[in-house]
Amino acid sequence: MIFANGDCSITYQQSETISNEQQESVKKSFYESKNHKYLQDILMTENTVTFLYEPISVMEAHNTIEPSGIVINEVRGFLEEEGFAQ
Repeated sequence: MIFANGDCSITYQQSETISNEQQESVKKSFYESKNHKYLQDILMTENTVTFLYEPISVMEAHNTIEPSGIVINEVRGFLEEEGFAQ
């Protein structure tokens, strides 16, 4: 499940545990990747992956008052690359 979690974050939640090794691998991929435009940081727990973004940047770039949908699409792309089922 992917959802807007406040004004500046998008969270992916799953029932399966995300191992420490997988968390480290995902974080490494995130920080090394040049494929995301709006995602600024990543936070992970055993069951969630949360992405931080600056909504004003998205709003200005797309002339919209609802930036989360655009960012959710970017999150989906990253999660698919990392092998997460959605």
